[in-house]
Amino acid sequence: MTPKTQENALSDSSIDPETSSVSRSATLVQPAKKRLFKIFIVNDNITYLNFCSYLIACFGTICLVVYLSIIQPFVLTVVLGITETKGDLTGSLALYDEIIALPTTLIWGILSDRIGRRPVYSAGFVCLGTSLILYPYSKNVYPHMLLCRLLFSVGSSAATCMMTGTLGDVAGGQHERGRVSAIVGVFAGLGGMAAGLGLIKVPYKLVTYAGSEIKGIQLCFVIVGGVAVGFAFLCLFTMHNMEGSHVRGIKYWARRMVTKNKSDEPAPVMPAMENPLKQLKYGIMAGRDPRVSLAYVSSFVSRADTVLFTSFVSLWVVQHYEDLGWCSKEYNCGAAAGDTHKLTGIAQVVSLLFAPIYGIMTERMEKSTVLAIAGVIGAVGSFPFAFTKAAPADNSNLAWVCLVGVGQIGMIVTGMTLVNGLNVDAKYRGSVAGVFSFCGALSIMVMAKLGGYLFDVWMRGAPFVLMGIAHTIVAIFSIYVRIITPRLLREDAARLAAQQGQIGESRDGHKEQPSVAIGHKEELPVTIGHKEEVSF
Repeated sequence: MTPKTQENALSDSSIDPETSSVSRSATLVQPAKKRLFKIFIVNDNITYLNFCSYLIACFGTICLVVYLSIIQPFVLTVVLGITETKGDLTGSLALYDEIIALPTTLIWGILSDRIGRRPVYSAGFVCLGTSLILYPYSKNVYPHMLLCRLLFSVGSSAATCMMTGTLGDVAGGQHERGRVSAIVGVFAGLGGMAAGLGLIKVPYKLVTYAGSEIKGIQLCFVIVGGVAVGFAFLCLFTMHNMEGSHVRGIKYWARRMVTKNKSDEPAPVMPAMENPLKQLKYGIMAGRDPRVSLAYVSSFVSRADTVLFTSFVSLWVVQHYEDLGWCSKEYNCGAAAGDTHKLTGIAQVVSLLFAPIYGIMTERMEKSTVLAIAGVIGAVGSFPFAFTKAAPADNSNLAWVCLVGVGQIGMIVTGMTLVNGLNVDAKYRGSVAGVFSFCGALSIMVMAKLGGYLFDVWMRGAPFVLMGIAHTIVAIFSIYVRIITPRLLREDAARLAAQQGQIGESRDGHKEQPSVAIGHKEELPVTIGHKEEVSF
């Protein structure tokens, strides 16, 4: 099969997990692609506006998630006046948050395969904005703050799931996909940096205008929540929506439901709807391959990093100043906000600088190798920071948090690249992204609750010990995957050759000889079989 013939062949081929037969709706190579800004290879139907709005949405997603994690200890201390068991409360709120996120990430992922990524992303930002506007007006932790946090969870699960799922719709070339992942990582880092360096200080800039510290915090939440709702409209009108027979959009589904109940008006013709359980099964079965499993594990650790780091660094600083008598309902917590701003902000800046480096590395090295490097760097930063005796803003602590940030961004960029390989059928991409986000939600549920409990009963660096252990596990698993990668690539080549052979034989009754090349940087599209593994 010549390269030109291969370009015209069906791409992203998959084998149905139930029948083990080649899916005729799947494809073996990517759709037509083009270059934006002379650097990024994207699919041919992506415009500059689509691409930029997606990056802005990624910025907004991480900014809002990080913002709530950083500012919550100030709400507990200043607004509600809580002085004890704040670690347990922080962990418990995160636990309940993720109990909701576990099913909703899967639901949002499956729904996005039906109606498209754009409406799901918009709905997520509406939930995020509404929750943030109501959050600082809570009169108690249970049930007021809890209900706001659950609504926030519904929105964040939609936004984070779509941040991953949309990448596969936008990115074009497989080898250049690392570049798109890198720029997504850059904008995600900018979002975290905006929260850590900018938004954390805004309440204290508003004190003069608002009249008190509490009103300054409330006003800041309202402003940020309003901006989140603005992101929803931006996504709704500027982001690209998926195309294909399996994606019909909200208007189509609404019209179908209306006409279905009218005997004099026939329902619109449409292809058979995929069973949601089958879509979910595809995402779960993809994890049978070690490389896909590694992507899911990286999601587990990177999401835990994002929430544990921002939540417990902020809580650790607030507790330090509260012990000194400088932060309470009676005393302004501006000094604590300053040190939190310094630690989290500088870590986000450094991670931002490393995002494009990781993007280049994922194109030139095996992704498992890149993840191993990120895991080691994250572990080297987490363990010393957990046991530090220095004051929060000490230079040694700045060094450790920077290493944590570098490891975290490496897992985000590389994990998103892994989970958006060519072997994932486009119509199941949201489902796979849902499982990917599900793993992240599960990690926050376990790690945040355990970290909060240990924060109160053991030591304040306990959450960072958990982060170090998680990074170490990723590094070890990545090394294992790297060792077995040559065997997995040979299996990929054999399956691809068989699939291309079947396609060639079906044309004009004759069989074409497939042409398969495996190189160090080549990643071939592969399939899911009843007894076969899935591989990236």
